[in-house]
Amino acid sequence: MTTTRLMLLASLLTAGGLVMGGCAKVPEGEQEIEGVRFESEIVTAGDALEISYRVVNDADTDVYVVDSVPTYANGALQPASADTVYVLGSGGSRAEVSKRVFALPEDKSFAQMPAVGWAKLASGEEMKRNISVPLPLEEYRPFTDDSVPDLPDPVEEVIFCVGVLDLRDLYPKGVPAEVTGLAHSDSAAESQQIFCSNSAAVG
Repeated sequence: MTTTRLMLLASLLTAGGLVMGGCAKVPEGEQEIEGVRFESEIVTAGDALEISYRVVNDADTDVYVVDSVPTYANGALQPASADTVYVLGSGGSRAEVSKRVFALPEDKSFAQMPAVGWAKLASGEEMKRNISVPLPLEEYRPFTDDSVPDLPDPVEEVIFCVGVLDLRDLYPKGVPAEVTGLAHSDSAAESQQIFCSNSAAVG
């Protein structure tokens, strides 16, 4: 199949820190972090989505970009991997491919809570990443209840989202050096702003 390049230049942040998305509503998170910028490009190439993105921290504080997602193998939770992404529904025939934290479902408890890893960005720093997601997309959600939308069938559009965390409320004295990530939780979700690309056609 001819490689189809679908350029997704996510809108830069306004002064208030909001991302401009497509027509359908995209997740935004609980936090607004003024001074963080996000750009993303999605390329549909054969049997994969090739996603590249850039996060720039021009804020006056350190931020933490969700950079790795836990996986399951042989029924057991495995360490978070930078090559893993969540794949879930985003309304209608659109899918969300993402690296972010989620609030806990109501009335749920877990023997071992999945935890994401992060990349620390000091003020003035930036990070660039490239990930490859096989097609057709396979659903991978942090929770199996209806708190997270199911992957639609068929998938006609996709967005890519990444979570950026301001952890000053969770760690008033600074994030300890030995802490390299955090579990999904309400408090984590409240510390996160979610940046998303515009929608792109799949196929």
